Amino acid sequence: MADAQAKVFKTATVQRGVVLQLLLCHCFIVAVAVVFGGHIFPIICACLLSFLLMLNIPYNLHLLEMALDRLARGLPVEPIALRLRWPLTGLFVFINTLSQQTGQQLQVEQRNVAYRDQLLQQVSKTAAQEERNRLARDLHDSIKQQLFSIVVNAAAVKARWEHNPASARKIVDDIERVALEAQVEMQALLQQLRPSALENVGLIESLRMQCQALGYRTGAEIVAELGDLPPDELLPVGAQETIFRIVQEGFANIARHARASRAWLSLLRQRDALLVEIGDDGQGFDLAQANERPNPYGGMGLRNVRERVNSLGGIMAVWSLPGKGTTLHLCIPLVKPHLQAQERAKQESAAATRETRRILRAGTLAAELAAALMLLYTPASIAVWAVLACIVVALACWLWAQQPRLQFSIAFGREHAQHLALLAESYGLLSGILLLCMLYANYFAHLGYSLYPAFALTKFMPDKIWLVAGFCGIFIIAIVVTYVRYAQNSDRYYKTFSQKALQEQVRQQLRQLVIDWLAWIIVAGLTVSLLNIFPVLPADPTTQSIGFALLFAWFIAILLKSIRIARWRSVLRRLAESATTEQQGGGV
Repeated sequence: MADAQAKVFKTATVQRGVVLQLLLCHCFIVAVAVVFGGHIFPIICACLLSFLLMLNIPYNLHLLEMALDRLARGLPVEPIALRLRWPLTGLFVFINTLSQQTGQQLQVEQRNVAYRDQLLQQVSKTAAQEERNRLARDLHDSIKQQLFSIVVNAAAVKARWEHNPASARKIVDDIERVALEAQVEMQALLQQLRPSALENVGLIESLRMQCQALGYRTGAEIVAELGDLPPDELLPVGAQETIFRIVQEGFANIARHARASRAWLSLLRQRDALLVEIGDDGQGFDLAQANERPNPYGGMGLRNVRERVNSLGGIMAVWSLPGKGTTLHLCIPLVKPHLQAQERAKQESAAATRETRRILRAGTLAAELAAALMLLYTPASIAVWAVLACIVVALACWLWAQQPRLQFSIAFGREHAQHLALLAESYGLLSGILLLCMLYANYFAHLGYSLYPAFALTKFMPDKIWLVAGFCGIFIIAIVVTYVRYAQNSDRYYKTFSQKALQEQVRQQLRQLVIDWLAWIIVAGLTVSLLNIFPVLPADPTTQSIGFALLFAWFIAILLKSIRIARWRSVLRRLAESATTEQQGGGV
């Protein structure tokens, strides 16, 4: 598939597309200079418009940079839509291919993990008989001998009870000690017979019992350094039982072969790994010869120990010398639980949503302030630059908000519910900014002449009404398109809700709609009253027409919002009626 996609974009390379776009923008600037006779102001406007037409390239490059950053860190990347990516469409095809291959590789790794778990289960079943044989040997070497000692000592007590009471009491003490050793040994062996005991007393306590049993069996000094275990969700599957089996096998080898006077066991967590060490100061063995024999490390063998450790993603190291003892090191890495990954994803999602909405809210406030300055007939000397500053701030906030929104879409996908909501809010703010830009151009074209004659637009196009009409037509089309996208994404966002959540969302929108209508009525009344009560304000016909146009656009936006909410209420009503019909049909 990757080769097929690469062939599609082989003839239309990214370099040629970028060069073509640059050429078109420069030709546009030259054409404006020729039409307006080389006047500086139209050329500046053409350069600004050409700059806006070129913004898609840095925008798409930034999107590619974020996607590559996530791929480099091994994070998933949702497929990126190829629409409106020209002239960088080919690069986005390659990014989507890489992300798809990464996802397939992750699926293969998951299947390998599942297959490995199945193999481990089969190995465990195969080793069950071997475990039984080993336990039989341990029972023969420990419990049977201790019971035989108790029987012999009991017979000695009977023989000496009347003639030598002091010696009989000493033998009774020996019987008590041997019985206690047998009890501890039996408890340790029962844990080996019943692995579920780990769930009852825990791995740490089970290892303490094994250490105590080893001390009774060998008479050696046993040093145990056992720290706290990490939470279960951080341990690989089967880690506790595997560690327990390796430790008990190591202790069995120490008891049978080491002849050690001192042995130790440590289990500690170090950062993102669990470290286990089993050692003794006994007779040791030759590692070179042990690696050649199939079963050098007791019943399991070093090879089997290594396989068990590797199944947990860990590593094993053995040190031993004849007459110097043996030490076994295990390093088992901790895993990142799926639940924590989900929680972290939720936190990242919430943080990105909050940041994007905070920036968009700041841009909305700036746009509302610009509209208020126009509606309330602010003096031209203040309004010309104040309105421009508010529009620039609103546009800067809109551009700033695109970065966290893009990061959200790459991490969680464009169809994520919160991304649809952010996209709708973004399109809503952009449509308002475009409306303000169109009105401000007319605002400055008429009021700016008296304040700044050198920059008056009428100076450069006194008879080019068609240009003004074309300018307004382009803005009107852009406003309609962005508002339609706002409505579409809002509807898609509502469709992600359950019926109950949708009812709550519609109720909130109804309350907000009432506030919007009240605000419009108040502002409209205030705007009209200013014309009659304060006639000294510079409310010339052009300013009045711009104010009325803004009020009319606001009215249309609220009216369309009312229609959408009414449509969703009708959808909820139909859903409720269908649910009632189904309940009645089920009751019948």
